[in-house]
Amino acid sequence: MRKNSQFLSLFAIIGLIFASPLSSVFAQDSPINLQIISVDSDSFPKVKTFFSVSDPQGFPVTGLEAISFKLSEDNKLIDNPTITQISNTEMALAVAIVLDTSGSMVKSLATSITAAKDFIGTLGPNDQVSLITYSDKPTIIQGFTTDRSVLSTALEGLKAAGNSALHDALIEAVAVLKPRTERKVIVLITDGYESGISSYSIDQVIDEAARWSTPIYPIGFGGVNRNKVEKIAKLTGGFAQINPDADTLSVSLAKVLDNLRDQYVLEYTSALAADGKEHELNIAYDYQGGSVNDSYRFIAKPGNITISFGDLVDGQEISGTVRFSPNILAPAPVRSLEIKMDQQTLTSILTEPFEYIWDSISVTPGLHTFDFIVTDKVGNTSTQTLNLEVVPPVRVESNLVANQNVTGKLTIPIEVIASRGVAKVEFLVDGVKTAEDIDAPYKFEWDTSKIRPGYHDLRFIATDLEQYTGEQQLRVNVEIQKNNNLLWIALTTLLVAFGVILPIAIRKNKTVKRSALSSSDFQTRREGTAKLVEKAGLTPNYIWTLMGNETRLGRKRDENDVPLKGLSASRYHAVIMLTPEGYELRNLNPGNPTFVNGIPISDSAILKNGDVIRAGESEFWFEG
Repeated sequence: MRKNSQFLSLFAIIGLIFASPLSSVFAQDSPINLQIISVDSDSFPKVKTFFSVSDPQGFPVTGLEAISFKLSEDNKLIDNPTITQISNTEMALAVAIVLDTSGSMVKSLATSITAAKDFIGTLGPNDQVSLITYSDKPTIIQGFTTDRSVLSTALEGLKAAGNSALHDALIEAVAVLKPRTERKVIVLITDGYESGISSYSIDQVIDEAARWSTPIYPIGFGGVNRNKVEKIAKLTGGFAQINPDADTLSVSLAKVLDNLRDQYVLEYTSALAADGKEHELNIAYDYQGGSVNDSYRFIAKPGNITISFGDLVDGQEISGTVRFSPNILAPAPVRSLEIKMDQQTLTSILTEPFEYIWDSISVTPGLHTFDFIVTDKVGNTSTQTLNLEVVPPVRVESNLVANQNVTGKLTIPIEVIASRGVAKVEFLVDGVKTAEDIDAPYKFEWDTSKIRPGYHDLRFIATDLEQYTGEQQLRVNVEIQKNNNLLWIALTTLLVAFGVILPIAIRKNKTVKRSALSSSDFQTRREGTAKLVEKAGLTPNYIWTLMGNETRLGRKRDENDVPLKGLSASRYHAVIMLTPEGYELRNLNPGNPTFVNGIPISDSAILKNGDVIRAGESEFWFEG
């Protein structure tokens, strides 16, 4: 009979934790409880919050719809949240078991220890448990662990003695739970008496537990102070069980676990800025006869924006029309894309699609730095930098070099580099188109015997499929052909035969005199008396002495005698030649004219002392 009595007593104490609504005594006028368990803002502005709703007996209220709740951030209503009901078995618990070991527990401590062991056995494998006892002061018997055997050992050998510092024990439990990321729970096993020795009041306990979202589930028995434990439970989000009936242990266990696991998940898109500051989320539920709400503070976490380019890599060559279309992954919708080149803004795009088509011929070839700055609608920002090599869209090279001597029939192969394909290649001699090729490999046949000997300007112009052009310009010297010498000898003999020489001889004295004068003047000019004084350009105030028969002007330094400044100057722009009539300025590129005294010359002009010559951004005085 004694054994049966002990067996029933054991179940009675175990039942202190798992009471059914039919056998427990509750405060029937307690309102429905709503508790926010956690807020996940890691993917801000997407926010996910877990909360539970329980009835006056502390059991889950299920089947509620989104329309039943009002959601606000910093007192501003949030529209269109989604709510889903779940059984959250994956969310780990952090349970602090607070066990009364004061003198009033002498008779019931052993069975309370057994009940605590059974309760621990119902928790999941990832649930953390800490054990705190209290009498004259609280003592942490075991820190948080998932090792059930360690907890069981810690419960052995406890003794009941001393006063009851109940309030201090609960403050200690809240403190050890503060750093935990799991759902925080305090299970209090007590006869409900405070001896008046605690440093904290019951209101301070409730305030601290509510502040750290830590519900307290008191299990009271014996002469428990019902009003006190029910107040603690009601105002911290738990529920009290007073003198439970052990006959419904399995039902009580299921209800307790339901209360811990049955939750609602509320998801919404925040309207806040990702400022890294703390904000308040409030969920309110209106039910028949009243209203309940709970608040939770969370951080509006700044997020990372990633920017990538499927077709561009750092250091890549670009040319012609370039499409900048970055792949953007942002926590919130993109608000703007700013593109800078060499720290100067190219464009700012404020609407989709966030892409930009840019013509690279607008800048000088070479390495340029591009910054892509993305900002989303909650203020997150990120910058991706690419260093890109701008090259001409079309490049042309031949096997000829500047000032090369050529004669006879030539085959001139042309190499064209054009990423967008070649439409045609043209061959010009002295500005006149003489041939065109549309099929690779590109080459031209040039019979130099059909043009006059001397220097001639050649241009090879390639056009790609997007109508971009590239060219090579150079001057070559066509030598006198051997068969031409024989022709001149035959012509001279023929002229003598017809008496042409005789009239010439009659004018010999006059011609000789004029020729001598011209020769003297010509020789004087060859000695470098003519000059170009640079007024503006690469070397202002520099004096260029015109030596030899010709002086070349152009943008390419290593192939010209006088370098020119500016993109409007051609690679081979103009030449000044010494002729019997004086110094003759010849323009080589009709597309980029040379100006004499402000007037463009299309072909050539004889220079006079004091003339002002402008080519590109360079300007000179002619002295001669």
